[in-house]
Amino acid sequence: MNRSQWIAAGALGLLAGCASHTPVAPQVTQVSAPDGSQTITTEPASLICVQPRCPALSARWSSQRPGVVLLTIGLPYQEAQVGSADFHFGRAEVVHLRVPSTGAPTTQAGYPETTFDVPLSLIDSMVYKTDGWLRVTTDDGRFVDETIQTGEMQSGVVDAMREFLRVVDAASGQPKDGRTKEHGGLFDLFK
Repeated sequence: MNRSQWIAAGALGLLAGCASHTPVAPQVTQVSAPDGSQTITTEPASLICVQPRCPALSARWSSQRPGVVLLTIGLPYQEAQVGSADFHFGRAEVVHLRVPSTGAPTTQAGYPETTFDVPLSLIDSMVYKTDGWLRVTTDDGRFVDETIQTGEMQSGVVDAMREFLRVVDAASGQPKDGRTKEHGGLFDLFK
């Protein structure tokens, strides 16, 4: 084979590889109770990771507390419980999660998980703010820093939470701006 044939064969192989890659739609479940309340849950999704201990996040929303999301953070391949988490967006915005929720985890993944009550606006930030990363700290003092999204790459969490917000917006009848203006913040946790 000459050089141009090698280049053509390589290009065809690359195109075949790209064509066979089909994106997986995030799994979001919506359940309606007999009283008319809605519950929406996502399956765990991972961040952009370079190590096996990659944080996995899942969320659950209920129409009974529409401004609050139960966010479950799990950390596979280790035994210590997740103690806290810090979400960083841009250079100045940091959201600290220190107090676990009294609600049950959104999944039973088989690795240590902790659930936190978070405002719906945090999920919005994960989806729509670039340059985001997460630090998960375990009860034994170790931590893992991984990326949520950059300007060029986004994690599975971004896709899952985007679909989650789409279903929540449809169930609540709120426009996208409704979760970020005048409510959807910290004070919604007290409702």
